Amino acid sequence: MQTVGNLQKNFLYFRILPATVMGNALEFFDFTIYAIFAVTIGKTFFPLENATASLIASWGTFAVGFLMRPLGALLFGYLGDKYGRKCSLGGTILLTGLPTLVIGILPGYEQLGIIAPLILILCRLLQGLCTGGEYNGAAIFALEHFRKIKPGTVGGMITASCVIGALLATFSGFLISNYGSDWMWRLPFIFGAFISLIGFIIRYYMDETPEFSALQTKNEVRNIPLRTIYTSYPTSSLLSFMVGSLNGALSYTLFGFLNMYMSKYLGLEQAVAMKYNLLGLSFFMFFSPLAGYFLDRVGGEKAMKIAGCGVLGGSIPVFFLLQTLDPFFILLGQALLGVLTAGIAGAGHGFMQGLFPTQTRYRGISINFCLGMALCGGTAPLLLTYLIESRHLSLYAPSLYLISISSAFLICILFLSKKVYNEKSLEFSYSK
Repeated sequence: MQTVGNLQKNFLYFRILPATVMGNALEFFDFTIYAIFAVTIGKTFFPLENATASLIASWGTFAVGFLMRPLGALLFGYLGDKYGRKCSLGGTILLTGLPTLVIGILPGYEQLGIIAPLILILCRLLQGLCTGGEYNGAAIFALEHFRKIKPGTVGGMITASCVIGALLATFSGFLISNYGSDWMWRLPFIFGAFISLIGFIIRYYMDETPEFSALQTKNEVRNIPLRTIYTSYPTSSLLSFMVGSLNGALSYTLFGFLNMYMSKYLGLEQAVAMKYNLLGLSFFMFFSPLAGYFLDRVGGEKAMKIAGCGVLGGSIPVFFLLQTLDPFFILLGQALLGVLTAGIAGAGHGFMQGLFPTQTRYRGISINFCLGMALCGGTAPLLLTYLIESRHLSLYAPSLYLISISSAFLICILFLSKKVYNEKSLEFSYSK
């Protein structure tokens, strides 16, 4: 019987994980490749006389996509809770590829004038709308298939899959920066559109999740108003928001800001900065499933407390190590930031999965998580660049930013996690 159970589990891994990996990998591929070529994109679509102003305009376009994520979470979360997880996720991955393709073939400011940056912004808005329902929706889809089979570990594996896209984007950026022509930054975006089509085909042939299918069978699918979600699950909503906030601040510092930080402010060549960043991404990928496994062993509340304390104490050492410019210490700083990010992101899915019941899970998690990501993640590169450039703050500004968010995160975990038990209709919780 145990052998049959293991075979069923392995079959689930083989069928479900690729369907979730594709969308997450594409999402992180898109924003990482944009971040890598932010300077080039700024010159192509925002050819301002001041190079810093051009860069800030490029980061602003990067950030504007995140403003649409909560709206996308609302839209695709509604579709996922009303018509099924499969329906929603098919739409997110297919529609993400369209603006990615347009960015890859869009003429620059010299050819189209002001129309070019406007189209670029519209593409980022559509990308943000779609990805608002993708990241958490894919995890919900997988975890509802696996039910309670090591949800932390499975969630950590899904998080680690994001690095596939980021590593591929970083490797593409490295090749193009060293051996390609100026126009070749467009090729990765075209490739990303092709990946979205493959992902859609894979998801089209997937089964709906057992939990949502059970609701359909019992005729218990309900159109629960968003206001009711917040009034019934205020603590769960706030905790999801804080997980998204800290996850976003860490992820977009590691994936997006750090390459530019090391090249622009520490004087390293961009290609060299990318090489160092590969180590940080590798540590993030390796430790995300371990963080999820740790959650399965100790419970969500304890796992998130330890991860939050790690960020609080490790943020300053990370940027101290980077500023030494010693290759060994730079690698150590990258590795440390990768581990800190994995501690939050790797355990986050398993923690949030237990905060809402099936009827409201897609919207409850996605909307609040995306609000946190938009507020503290998507704006991080823009905000940190502005603080360092315009306010002449220390190069430790990213450390102070991470410390402030992790402090708020820990306060919420310490004082609010227990209250989840008192909210209505919770099916299970990983708080212990």
